[in-house]
Amino acid sequence: MVGLDLVTVSIFAALTVLCLAILIGLRRQSALAWLVTALACGTLQTLTMVFTRGTAVELLLASILVPAAYLCFGQAVRIVSGQQHQHWRLLATVGGLVVASLVLLAFDAPFIVQTAPFQLAAALALGDSVIRLYRANNRGVLDILLMLNLVAVALIFVVRIPLLVVMFDASTEYLTARTSGVERTLLTFSALLTPPAVFLLLAKLISGVIGTYRTRSEHDGLTGLLNRRAIDEAAAVIEPQGGAVIFCDLDHFKLINDLYGHRVGDDVICAFADLLRRTGTRAARIGGEEFALLLPHKSVAEAQEVAEMIRTRFNDVVHPALGPSHRPSASFGVAPYGPGACAADAFNLADAALYRAKALGRNRVVIFAEEPAHEQPTAQAA
Repeated sequence: MVGLDLVTVSIFAALTVLCLAILIGLRRQSALAWLVTALACGTLQTLTMVFTRGTAVELLLASILVPAAYLCFGQAVRIVSGQQHQHWRLLATVGGLVVASLVLLAFDAPFIVQTAPFQLAAALALGDSVIRLYRANNRGVLDILLMLNLVAVALIFVVRIPLLVVMFDASTEYLTARTSGVERTLLTFSALLTPPAVFLLLAKLISGVIGTYRTRSEHDGLTGLLNRRAIDEAAAVIEPQGGAVIFCDLDHFKLINDLYGHRVGDDVICAFADLLRRTGTRAARIGGEEFALLLPHKSVAEAQEVAEMIRTRFNDVVHPALGPSHRPSASFGVAPYGPGACAADAFNLADAALYRAKALGRNRVVIFAEEPAHEQPTAQAA
């Protein structure tokens, strides 16, 4: 039995050191900090199993550390799943059960009775983690595997309570039950299930970190739209059916910054970006006040309608800092690309159309063509 306890201590200690090293490397990962705390509680608990085996000290620390470990693990699960902090009702329930175990220990209650509350507390903490994983948005394979793992661990605590009642009477010493074959089997299963749970949570956390970095590398920090690099990659894809490209530029944007400040300018940019996002197309901020939209499988006429819709809606944007006569406006250039081509082939054409829209007085949509009849003039905004 001591050999099993030492193996368990080694497993918990190694996992704690591993997670601590990852925490130091990644920095500012609160989920990892909670996981390290959970593993530290587990390591301390298994150490007490070695050095205070079968004593009241072991029961005392187990009553506190076991539920605490699973609460901390649950908090890590919540953070990784993008959910709120643990609900006060769960904390109150687990805390109440721990206090009940400590009171029963103080009054020298039979270990079967004394251990039941804190084991139930651990099962509740695990159950909460399972629920959070089940309710997580975009639940993936890692979530399902971790959920099944935690269900198995929770079942160990749930099964242990009736097993102890059936196999031992109230007069049985704790050390007798502690060294029984049933308890050794349950502890072995717990030790076997712990590393997979930790590695699954680590994998979920690290994949989330990688996803965050990927998103940041592909998206503009202010608007959340794609950045120039990302739109260039998307535009390089050959489209069998062709499509259209829209280039946009906010009119007199420098004047907005000069008159009202960069904060108002940022608000105007974000308002325009929101209009682009609502079109459901791939939109990017490719410069300070310059934007691009990719419309695969769309005709020039359809792209023109999209651009005109954005233009009119942007004219209606109201900002409390802007004067009543100052309505923001934007100019648009539209260009097609044929079947078997890619959107990048139309970038220069759309840019030329945008340049012509600004030369004609701004606040208008211009389609790239040699004939002026394709231009769609509109009254210039103030």
